[in-house]
Amino acid sequence: MTLPRIARTLAHLHPIQALARPIALGQRALGRGPTAALAPRLRSGFAPPSPLFVAFAEAEKERGRARLAAIPEGSLLHAYERAYGCEVGAEPTLPAPSTWDDPIAFHPYPASVRARRLAVAARLGRPGLAAELARACRAIARGLELHLLANHLLENGIGLACGGAVAQGVEAEVWWRLGSALLAWQLPEQFLEDGGHFERSASYHLALTAGLLEAIELGRAAGREVPDLWWATAKRALAWATAVRAPDGTYPLFNDASFDSAPELDRVLALGAALGLFAPGGSPGAPPNAGPSLQHLEATGWVILRFGQQAWLAFDAGMDGAPYQPGHVHADALTFELWIRGERAVVDFGVSSYKNDPDREATRATRTHNTVEIGGVDSSEVWSAFRVGRRARAEVRRLEHGASHVAVDAEHDGYRALPGSPRHRRRLALHERELVIQDEILGGERTSACSRLRLDEAALERQSLAIEGVQLALTRSSGVWHPCFRQPRAAVVFSGCGEVRDGWRGDIRIRW
Repeated sequence: MTLPRIARTLAHLHPIQALARPIALGQRALGRGPTAALAPRLRSGFAPPSPLFVAFAEAEKERGRARLAAIPEGSLLHAYERAYGCEVGAEPTLPAPSTWDDPIAFHPYPASVRARRLAVAARLGRPGLAAELARACRAIARGLELHLLANHLLENGIGLACGGAVAQGVEAEVWWRLGSALLAWQLPEQFLEDGGHFERSASYHLALTAGLLEAIELGRAAGREVPDLWWATAKRALAWATAVRAPDGTYPLFNDASFDSAPELDRVLALGAALGLFAPGGSPGAPPNAGPSLQHLEATGWVILRFGQQAWLAFDAGMDGAPYQPGHVHADALTFELWIRGERAVVDFGVSSYKNDPDREATRATRTHNTVEIGGVDSSEVWSAFRVGRRARAEVRRLEHGASHVAVDAEHDGYRALPGSPRHRRRLALHERELVIQDEILGGERTSACSRLRLDEAALERQSLAIEGVQLALTRSSGVWHPCFRQPRAAVVFSGCGEVRDGWRGDIRIRW
């Protein structure tokens, strides 16, 4: 069983990942990181930054501190985020911070985030950061994460571009040119036509969009010629963020996403507005008497259904993640989240762990998401902490926009390996005060199916929601969800299960 699963996992890899893996292992074995000797001088005489840029930098510092405090000490994630530089700000009286006592700091990803934060601090006037910035940028340049690609390699490019913008000299020019080359290669690859990031996580989308905006601001402030591609990509990415902005100012938690792992969505939009890339255009909420509407983010595969100020729904009906980097994929095909009167009611499980442990297994499993589990297996073959073998392939079949409702029909084939090759087909119909969920299993031989809904416990009571199963006997149990990493909140889980015999149907209605 293990060897076929490994083969299914490796089949998705990009050839570059396979070729670069031995090189990455060899570099890791070298141990010692680069020195700070002969560090390039930092530029001076920057024009005053926008107050929004300053506010964003300070907010990121505070967010980083709070998140680090919530992550267990001794974990790899804690070591990574400790090296990010959340202590770096504009205070001119503090000594230059250093985290190089931990070898993790020399890993290219934390070095990339740190380089970006150091560059921003230098732009804001903090002195004495040349040596720190040199070590970070040198760590990135010697260990580009070609074996991982995706958000890691893009963060490498952003870190180098930011470092090269605020420094000067031959080496700084190398950082800028190398970072620019990586962005020229990876921005068209990673940002989809609809503006979404191809790993299909709103958190990673916002973190990368914010990094790109910082690179644009730093490059412009330094008098660099900022490529048109950066501006165009950032503009599309901001439009996508606007589309997935929920009524409470947050975003869907599909795949690996949490509120504390990325800048606040509205702060990213404000930073884009300061650069002239985004015009808020008034209140982001729907008019009080607005009727039903929908938006299909086709490349991402998400569908947004709205009914005025009564309801807002996000539906995941596309690919489960990036083609060759599924590390942040969850087995959540055809899951959704629902906001009632501006409050998140039907919730995603969130992220409780990044370690290879039972919490991580639960985080990614189909059974913890608002969708149908067949035969007790996951819709995508998630395993270890960041691996995926067989992948669910979902598609939108039909969109419907009526006078009194909006609806979407979709299906996926993630259970095709089971006897009878069952397919899960789902229809969501949103009315002013009701959501109708119609599930159908096509095919399948003598197995089980279970449809689940996870609701925030407090929202369930405040909104006086009624949950009714049609063709299902719903059971209710206690659970949790994690809006922030490893910070559980009480949830109520409704389950409706049945036997599959050449097909199955199970409908649920939510009324408010």
